[in-house]
Amino acid sequence: MALGLFLLLFSVSAQAFYLDAPGTIIVQQAQKEVLVAISNDSATEQDFSAHFSAPFSSSLSPSNGKIGAGETATLILSISPQENLEGSTYDCLLEVQVGGEEASKNINIIFKGEESEPKNETGNSNAGFFPLTGLFSYAAGLLTPENALNAALVLVAAILLIAFIARFVKRLEASK
Repeated sequence: MALGLFLLLFSVSAQAFYLDAPGTIIVQQAQKEVLVAISNDSATEQDFSAHFSAPFSSSLSPSNGKIGAGETATLILSISPQENLEGSTYDCLLEVQVGGEEASKNINIIFKGEESEPKNETGNSNAGFFPLTGLFSYAAGLLTPENALNAALVLVAAILLIAFIARFVKRLEASK
């Protein structure tokens, strides 16, 4: 019973394709290019199309094409910095369609000017054993609804697996 429920939950969450893109992108002085991967997990070649919605100048190439069965297509998202955008943050949307299925991902774009890190008395900008710059923006990229759902599914699967093992051991002991 527990194994059947686990397989049911696993099959509901399975997709024919997988979208891998960062949750946060920081754009500074130079043009920023970020890789976006689309994996086709189906057994047939699929058409894909991708669109990036943003209120500033950006490009996504290629924006459409074909992905072979079991292959991965790599797209390049290019964002150009603009002086009037420095210090601003935008929530943008990446939408991908493979075959008849659609997926979207929110991407947080942060525009920063020239960075100047404050130095401590010794002149070393890294206080302690490791730098903490960017730690919070990295953590914010990990806290997405998709990752929360995956964590909940892993927790449910672990509980069901433990229950299955406990019942199996109990039956083995009862048969002795």
